[in-house]
Amino acid sequence: MIDTTTFSTRSEAIASITDAIEAGGAVTDASAEFDIDAIADELVTEHADETPEGATIASSINFFIDADEDTFWATVAAHELTGPITAELTAVDTPAVIDGRRTTTDTITITRDGVELDAIDVESSEDAEPYDDAVRSIIGDQPFTWIR
Repeated sequence: MIDTTTFSTRSEAIASITDAIEAGGAVTDASAEFDIDAIADELVTEHADETPEGATIASSINFFIDADEDTFWATVAAHELTGPITAELTAVDTPAVIDGRRTTTDTITITRDGVELDAIDVESSEDAEPYDDAVRSIIGDQPFTWIR
């Protein structure tokens, strides 16, 4: 069920969208399967009272989800991430200290349909296995492709 509450922040409204998507249990990580920002851009509306001069009264700003049940689920469905998952090294040899020793890390950015699912740092290595393991720690057994 969609929460029809008025929210004090946009983040609270977005969390309500995520909760609604995950409520049935079929989806356990809505942000990995849907473009939550795009859904919010379409559904979350801001409201504020104004002074007689037209200035916004900051204490009156609130947010709500402007959709009935059918519109909500149609919008969610329209923003399902269905493309392939990709992984890309987006930073290499960043100085780091791990377990008290100096080393370097590489950042892997994981995306689907141009939406960043996550980014993870891995200790730099010549071996591919730690990188693959890091991606798997985020996406599980789903197939993915490295972008070189």
